[in-house]
Amino acid sequence: MALTTKLTVKHKVLIGLVAFFGIILAAAGGYWVFPTPSNQGYSPKQPIPYSHRLHAGVYRIDCRYCHGGAYESKHANIPSLNVCMNCHSVVKVDSPHIQKLQEYYREGKPIEWVRIHELPDHVRFDHKRHVTKGVQCQTCHGNIQEMDVVFQKEPLTMGWCLSCHRGQTTPKYILKQTYPEEKDPHGAVAPFSCSTCHY
Repeated sequence: MALTTKLTVKHKVLIGLVAFFGIILAAAGGYWVFPTPSNQGYSPKQPIPYSHRLHAGVYRIDCRYCHGGAYESKHANIPSLNVCMNCHSVVKVDSPHIQKLQEYYREGKPIEWVRIHELPDHVRFDHKRHVTKGVQCQTCHGNIQEMDVVFQKEPLTMGWCLSCHRGQTTPKYILKQTYPEEKDPHGAVAPFSCSTCHY
């Protein structure tokens, strides 16, 4: 009788271990097989290489020069070719990439840039509202002024956004006059009800 009890306990432990490792393997497999809700790290190849490090970093061109929509509407907008040509009709015209840009401009064709930062259709995000409250571009886009090739730095998931709205994390790029302390002393810094961000 005692021998049977010992075997049963060993079997229970063995079954428990097999189940535990089975769950771990299933979770790891799901991580590799199923898509994540975030495109964090996404960096597609663009039709013409463009360095934000050079333009926004070295030459300190204000984000508003190319992405004026971020300060005026809910969309940040991709600049039209005439904005590029304001400089590149005379600057670095011997570069093959600039010549390709000029060719698009002459032919009246838009450049088909590949979008990097994209939220689901059921999410409403207003650039102007965030910018006018002092949230800097780097909060969501990372150190864009240091990127030769742009990639999605932050996860842009609902939890990531809500942690900021709730005042649990004050991004280091929010302007100091908006929230002078590391953490807002009043708690929530923006609404976090469903209708704030969802249609």
